[in-house]
Amino acid sequence: MIQIISVEEKHIRQMSALLSKRQARERKIFPYLPDKFEEIDETEMVIRKLLERPYASGVVAVRGIDVIGYLIYEFKEEAHRGRYVWMDYESIAISEHEHPRLLRLLYADAGAEWVKHGYFHHVLMAPLGDEMVFEQWLDQGFAFEQKYAILSLDDYEPKNGSLPELEFRRGTKADAPLLKKMAVWNSIHQAAAPSWHPITRETMENVQKSYVALTEDEEAYLWLANQGEQPAGFHVYFRKEDPFSLVTPENCVELPAASTNPDMRGSGIGRALANHCFGELKKEGYDYIFADWHTPNQLASYFWPRMGFQPVMVRMSRQIDPRISWAHGQD
Repeated sequence: MIQIISVEEKHIRQMSALLSKRQARERKIFPYLPDKFEEIDETEMVIRKLLERPYASGVVAVRGIDVIGYLIYEFKEEAHRGRYVWMDYESIAISEHEHPRLLRLLYADAGAEWVKHGYFHHVLMAPLGDEMVFEQWLDQGFAFEQKYAILSLDDYEPKNGSLPELEFRRGTKADAPLLKKMAVWNSIHQAAAPSWHPITRETMENVQKSYVALTEDEEAYLWLANQGEQPAGFHVYFRKEDPFSLVTPENCVELPAASTNPDMRGSGIGRALANHCFGELKKEGYDYIFADWHTPNQLASYFWPRMGFQPVMVRMSRQIDPRISWAHGQD
């Protein structure tokens, strides 16, 4: 008989063992994920860190005295989503000996309380190493929002073809006005079909400010490409380090923003700029690049995997109809 109960101190060691075994299974598919988290002591620190968050809690599935699964969640609120429940990449694990349906039992038990207290929006970061596991979330009504992927620079082969004549250079403070103009390229594309991701004036202003700030950030690797006198595209990278992340490889950079001039798309500029940047990052001593994209963005969803990025994690969400708070089909 399986019981779903609240997380207690006595459960944490067994929860850590489940997470370390999950990491070992994920690494069979994605060997560049950090191997240190196959050790229980390391995953215990991660779980304790999750539970230290101010509005975090969790449940465990127990058979007898054995913890066979757990789910840690956090209550959040922001302008974009409103009130929602967040489940991180490290927040969920079940025993390899259990049917993946156990995830549904954990979600149903915890989710009943979320909905009862008015949290109708649920968001999670799901590992992609086990198809049967993330299919459970699809079957529960969760949908893809964002994919996160890794490229090994050791294995990268420059993508050739008919490439345009481009001039590549590092960005400087003098490029602030140019970056402000470039900021609209991705936003306009994201608002178009089939992404239909709305961009408000306030959001656009914030994006422009963040792009301008890149020119003064000494930790940013900012490259620009020109074709003659025309700005053709840009990439920006940052070193990615997180000692508690199970999905961040060592010697890794993150690609938070990249774009090609909309008037020049389809001519090979994106591929040429990526080839240049990847080569330069390899010279800098990096081994991996971490990137993400909005899954309805068909250009990004096609381009980055074609460049060799392998999805390892996906953000999924589900919006519960708030009428469930009163509409139960009863008199």
